[in-house]
Amino acid sequence: MVNWNSRDDTLACLAAVTAQARALDATVTLVDNGSTDGSIAAVKQRFPGVRLLPLGKNFGFTGGLAAGLKRSPGRNVIFLNNDAIPEEGWLAALVEAIESAPDDVVSVGGKIVDPSGALVDFIGGVMTFDGHAFQNFFRYPLAAADEPKAGAELLFACGGNMISRREALLKLGGFDDDYFAYLEDVDFGWRTWISGRRALYEPRAAVRHKSSATSNRLGDFERGVLFERNALQTVLKNAESLRELGGAALFAFLHRLHHYTTRRNKKAGELTRAAMAGKPPRKPLATIDDPLTAMQFRALEWIFANDARIAAKRAAVQSMRKRPDAEIFARFPLHVVATYPGDEALTASALFRELLPEGTVAKTLEEIMRK
Repeated sequence: MVNWNSRDDTLACLAAVTAQARALDATVTLVDNGSTDGSIAAVKQRFPGVRLLPLGKNFGFTGGLAAGLKRSPGRNVIFLNNDAIPEEGWLAALVEAIESAPDDVVSVGGKIVDPSGALVDFIGGVMTFDGHAFQNFFRYPLAAADEPKAGAELLFACGGNMISRREALLKLGGFDDDYFAYLEDVDFGWRTWISGRRALYEPRAAVRHKSSATSNRLGDFERGVLFERNALQTVLKNAESLRELGGAALFAFLHRLHHYTTRRNKKAGELTRAAMAGKPPRKPLATIDDPLTAMQFRALEWIFANDARIAAKRAAVQSMRKRPDAEIFARFPLHVVATYPGDEALTASALFRELLPEGTVAKTLEEIMRK
């Protein structure tokens, strides 16, 4: 578990976890990312048996999990969001699922519902052509959702409630620490399937989750930079053919960047002036004053600044490939979901349709989730 200034949520989670951990002789490790809200003192006082690892500053979700993993002696490792409350039998169900799973299974993902237990948070997910992902039936009533059966295959298990075989997890490189937060579990799931291994679902391992309780404090635009850069690097690292999948992902990114730049900034008219049409205005020729536009540029800046690093990681991923993407996406089709402002024009673009790989599935946002 990773904590960052979420004392009350963490204490509530630990109360439920430690009660179940004692019965199975499991070790509970809490990594603290430089909290200043009294979390460390409170955990020491109330849960002296918890292995506490204070890092002194915020290394993100992925950095926190990596630090905890290094200290973990267990054969199996569980990742759990600190704003989730496990239901009765959660831990036993996860352990039983991974221990009885075939040897090619790396991870098992549990069920995540809202705090009431009535609405879906995670029972599986889909990945889009550009590296983003959605939780199936998010915020739909659980009773009306098409929930997978125990042992059903998942493209990825949610990092907020999953168990993995430690040795296999480490062999695959674990969660990519460059992600900080968001889509790290999607990236790991894709790598799992690339390596010839699998992930499964266990509905009995259920937790109730206060969605985004921690991440909301980052702010929408800081989170947005992470979402955009992580999605793009997921494709750049993992796609078997960048010529096939990379073109659609990059075209979509540039289409959104152009849409935001030319429509959301007050002094951007010069950017759409036709060649030889009129005279340029006085300086500045154009001004970026919209945070959503700046977010996209910051994400792209990170990709360009780290291109050599991404290329090295891509080489490592492709060197362990035992299953082609065609086989993976036959099981788990890539999706096209109009999500951002301007996406309707993007999906209607003839060039975009030419770039899309075969077999993609188009859905509306409402078909996948409820806001």
